[in-house]
Amino acid sequence: MSVLLAAPWSSAHADLKVLGRANCLGLINESVTYDRPQLNPHWMQTTSTHIPLGAINRHSISTPRAYTWRSYAGDIGDRTVNTVVGSHFFVDYSNVPWTLRVTAYDCNLTEW
Repeated sequence: MSVLLAAPWSSAHADLKVLGRANCLGLINESVTYDRPQLNPHWMQTTSTHIPLGAINRHSISTPRAYTWRSYAGDIGDRTVNTVVGSHFFVDYSNVPWTLRVTAYDCNLTEW
């Protein structure tokens, strides 16, 4: 999994995390933005773009911007081998807005 930062990394959002998964159990493709373990709400929005091999028939799933502890964008039941590109927007504890981009090629089981 690779991460692209749109602002300098700081400890102000150390408990806010982003996660991307591709092809879990051959069915699950998702992007998640979350605050764990505190479960405190923040402004968040997540978009998950699923790009199959050959880049044909890609699709995106987006959540509306919401004040929540977890923002999920994904689908279950897609048997296509995908690369998942997640765009994660959130506002951290210092009221700084962030956009992180995560690319996942596999299930990333160690990330959760």
